[in-house]
Amino acid sequence: MDTEEKINYLDEPLLRYINRVSSKTPVPGGGSVVACVASLSSALVGMVLNYTIGKDRYAAYEKELKDIFTENETIIKKLSEYIERDSKIYQEIRRYTSKKDYISVEKYLKDSAELHLDICRTTLKIIEFADVLTEKGNKGLISDTGIAASLAISVFTSAKMSVLVNVMYIKEGRDFVERLLEEIRGIEKNVIIKGQKVCEKVIKQLEGNNG
Repeated sequence: MDTEEKINYLDEPLLRYINRVSSKTPVPGGGSVVACVASLSSALVGMVLNYTIGKDRYAAYEKELKDIFTENETIIKKLSEYIERDSKIYQEIRRYTSKKDYISVEKYLKDSAELHLDICRTTLKIIEFADVLTEKGNKGLISDTGIAASLAISVFTSAKMSVLVNVMYIKEGRDFVERLLEEIRGIEKNVIIKGQKVCEKVIKQLEGNNG
């Protein structure tokens, strides 16, 4: 029988987290992995910013990039916390399901859906940051900029799936469900269009350097 996992992934070695994901345990699962990849996407943006801010070549963009850096640091912290929070929410869903307390189950299903909706929102912000960095970021890290955007597109799709799997079990509050799905549809178009444009710009720059 599955036992409840202790949730302190951020204090553990990365290999332990990877092994937890691959093991026959309910957590961490896909939702936690989505948050992990999202935080890494944002972290790559942070790395590019760290290698850009303070360099004479990019001094004209210093104020804008510092503002992005501050906002991105907040995003990294939030997404990192979601790695554990997703698993904690899922444990509550399992606990109340076993008690047949379906009112509490729906509460935590909504919490999980909202968490992943927020990840969807955040992917668009990461892509917007990466777009700025394609023009104003350190050219030596242009591939990292593109990878951040590419990961953000994938994260959006994955977080959308996490939202959908949660809301399919919500029986009450269908207005809540429709609101989430409508917002996701609105975000999705921007994520795909803007994200692909960023990736195309990065690939074009890289191909130009190899021409």
